[in-house]
Amino acid sequence: MIAMKVEYLPDASPHGPFIRLYDFTSEEAACLQEACHALHIGRIERFDLHAQPWVTNVGGFRLSLGIADWNRGLVEQRDGSFAWLLKQTWWDNVEGLIEPLVQNPTGWAQWIDSNGGTDLLLSYDGTW
Repeated sequence: MIAMKVEYLPDASPHGPFIRLYDFTSEEAACLQEACHALHIGRIERFDLHAQPWVTNVGGFRLSLGIADWNRGLVEQRDGSFAWLLKQTWWDNVEGLIEPLVQNPTGWAQWIDSNGGTDLLLSYDGTW
């Protein structure tokens, strides 16, 4: 297993900081998609991506996905981790954006969220 890498890049882009999920298999993309589906249907309220065995946290970075009353986007927490907070119904949109990466991740890159000022990039090889 490759292990999807999750990394925070505060200064990598002139457009601002972003979080990058990269170096993954279609199976790992499917695991992320299933977590988004579980959030969308309300089966779970929070998903700790950083705690999954198929994830490598670059530099100890931690990211959780969760349900909020409004789309807050990626929000830095007091402990330096991030929470990706969207309305329950919006997780369906994220689930759909991940679909091409489940089908064939090679060469794909998808910007997923920018609601909170920090963007999220899902990229097969890490490029943007």
